[in-house]
Amino acid sequence: MTDYSQPVSDRDLSKAKTYYDIICWGGLLIVLLPVGIANIILGYLMGDSPCTLCWGQRQQMAYIGVVALFMVRYGFKPKYLATMLIMAAAGLYSSFRHYGNHAMRDVGQGFGLDIFGLHTQFWAEVVFWCVVFLFGLATLLAPRFDALIAEMRGKPWRPMSGFMKIAFGIVAFIIGSNAFQALWSTGVPPNWGQGDPVRFSWDRKYVIWSSDSWEGMWSGIDFLGRRNVKDPDFAYKPNTAKLGITFEHDAAKAPVAATGELKIADTRAIEGIDAKLNTLQKIRGEYIVMSKYDFWFLGDDLKPTVHAAMDPWYSANVLDLVGATPYGDDALVLMGTNKSILRVRKNPEADDVKGWGNFTAGRDQVEAVGGIGRARIGTERAKYSYVHSSATDGRYIYTATLPDNKNKTKFVISKALMKDWTLSGEFEPAAALKEGRTLGELYVTGLVYEDGILWAASKNFNVIVAIDLAKEEVTEVLALPAELKDIRGLVKEGDVFEVLDSNRIVTLTR
Repeated sequence: MTDYSQPVSDRDLSKAKTYYDIICWGGLLIVLLPVGIANIILGYLMGDSPCTLCWGQRQQMAYIGVVALFMVRYGFKPKYLATMLIMAAAGLYSSFRHYGNHAMRDVGQGFGLDIFGLHTQFWAEVVFWCVVFLFGLATLLAPRFDALIAEMRGKPWRPMSGFMKIAFGIVAFIIGSNAFQALWSTGVPPNWGQGDPVRFSWDRKYVIWSSDSWEGMWSGIDFLGRRNVKDPDFAYKPNTAKLGITFEHDAAKAPVAATGELKIADTRAIEGIDAKLNTLQKIRGEYIVMSKYDFWFLGDDLKPTVHAAMDPWYSANVLDLVGATPYGDDALVLMGTNKSILRVRKNPEADDVKGWGNFTAGRDQVEAVGGIGRARIGTERAKYSYVHSSATDGRYIYTATLPDNKNKTKFVISKALMKDWTLSGEFEPAAALKEGRTLGELYVTGLVYEDGILWAASKNFNVIVAIDLAKEEVTEVLALPAELKDIRGLVKEGDVFEVLDSNRIVTLTR
């Protein structure tokens, strides 16, 4: 441990001078290598034009380098250290945001030039992490701080050595060259950088100056962006206000015209469950109902025979159970609204300890299947949408997107191979739509597969639509009575349909 009660020695002053030289090298290299190479080699020689995010990352690197040289010139001060860390944090954010847009693309795909097979937005992330790590290491190995002050010998600045003059000159040149490139390729304000800039050219007729990036700049701050999708409307948690959706129960107002209608044949109340039930399935002759993380198996009298509750946060998060499908000979797949799944089976001799991770209740009655029992289904067209249903043909599991506060026009059917839970296909069904309408207006809360047809029950407009999976189109639309106000789940056996409505199983026939 440094003994600050002892006076600063000549050896301490020598260490301080060496430390300043190291900082000078650091400031020079961060500007010379990433910023200089990007500007001169990638820009002037290879024709690369930075996008808006790239310009921001270059600026943050340049700020770090300049502040390091300020420290070399004016001494070690807390404000310089703080500024470097703030710029590194800003750089990490911007590079992460940039890289995150492209990180999960297929091999060979990307944005802009690549270095050693990795695109520049990835290298920006590396640079900023190196700044944090190396500056932290340099600070850890720094001489006593009072020696850094004493080395200045009471003067307001340190004398410029030959190396410092060269470093300052190189940094000034590179920053000036970047400023020129920015002015030449993006123009003077209010023109701004582009998200997809054309390659750099000295011929002015190929240079694009644009101010389009200002559009929407001041519309508000949303840290989640496209991911700021509000929770779906659940039976136990209505959410119409945040979603901006008003549910209509008149089938005549649906975006597709009805080709038939169903009438109520019977209504049976589910007893012994106080929670508001969110979905209904019938698997191997047994009803299954769910509410948030709880699920029940029902007997013939519609009373619970087995109850269990899932832990949503263990391993792969499975949020708000919305569907159940058969899996193997005796198991089920429970679908979460976030397209994550939990595989379970009933077992009256289930191991309570082994079930601790997956279940908060019912561990002596149910067990996970296949390791931890969980998996995620990654989608493309449905990436920013929740689901409220699931169905299976035994090979694939199907989901249907919901409209939300961000998008009320998209309706995507996704399927994943149940062998590995990898996306196998997606499509937006064709349909004979009314003018100006979309299938995205449907609010599908129940799915059933039967003989190549995916039957989808919509709480909005009280309709059941038949989707031919081979043709990828809606082939039939059945109207349901308007008196049903909260359609959830779907069971189909021949011409008999069943839906859940306010904890009642409603039987419908043609």
